[in-house]
Amino acid sequence: MKFNIKNRRAQSKILLVLSFGTAIGILPFTIFRLLQHDWYVAILDMVVLTSMSSIFFYVYITDNIKIASLALILVALVGTVVSFYLKGISQVTWIYPAMLSAYYIMSPKKGMYVNLLMLTFYIPKLISTLEVVNVATILSTIIITNIIAYVFASELRKQAIVLKELASVDYLTETGNRRALDEKLDLLHIILKNHDKTASLVLLDLDHFKKVNDRYGHIKGDEVLVKLSKLLIKYYEDFGTVFRYGGEEFLVVCPNKNKNEVSTMADELREIVKKEIIMKNNGQTISIGVAEYVKEESIDDWVHRTDLALYQAKNAGRNRLVKA
Repeated sequence: MKFNIKNRRAQSKILLVLSFGTAIGILPFTIFRLLQHDWYVAILDMVVLTSMSSIFFYVYITDNIKIASLALILVALVGTVVSFYLKGISQVTWIYPAMLSAYYIMSPKKGMYVNLLMLTFYIPKLISTLEVVNVATILSTIIITNIIAYVFASELRKQAIVLKELASVDYLTETGNRRALDEKLDLLHIILKNHDKTASLVLLDLDHFKKVNDRYGHIKGDEVLVKLSKLLIKYYEDFGTVFRYGGEEFLVVCPNKNKNEVSTMADELREIVKKEIIMKNNGQTISIGVAEYVKEESIDDWVHRTDLALYQAKNAGRNRLVKA
């Protein structure tokens, strides 16, 4: 299996790298402890190794990051604490990578709570084993590490949100752009290939939009696009995600909806648009193509079928819907 994480979400990439890296990093320690007959710690290492490998393959196959995040944090928490109590003070250094990981696997606030919980297991053992000055030194470095990690992770998350919005939102219509659409379809395709679920695409186009621009100017044309996009976002708020596909075309991704359900809704939308967007006493019409996902087909084929359905709707006289 080719290790390819290029097109995945950031958190998915982090989980894959952490689980894979931890499994590879623990492997030589597991072998060494087995050779040394250090059975308890060797068993612990094997449990962590197996767990991290399982998390890696689970995320790689399903891309389900919520369950995997909780599992990885639980394994890290239990593994470091048990190792510390089995092997003593020499294992205290494992708390640092475990705590740093928490801030990047989950939100900084949740990561802080998990690390405080982890620390409560360490403090009694530290106090009973070391002198006060050494305990204070270790706790100080742990606290400083957590403060730096919390601040850095918080700022990184804020910047990521801003950058993602700039890179994924169409500046005029405030719908998703083509980059965001590609990402949405890639993620949805993974789910559809691996689960017994369905989804449908709705591709719509403003009829004779070029005449609107030619007759009323591009500013008025932009106003029509903005008004339509607001209608679409509101209408599909609970059922799908709206993207500007190009020019006056919009594509709506509707997970867990078959083409009959989506077609009924889209036909109602067609009538709403005609009533809401008026040009010189005439309602603006739209043509619509709908296609439901077919098992094992590629994203390109799915979108192409939707595009063909729209083409048929326009060739049949416009102001209508065609199902692929």
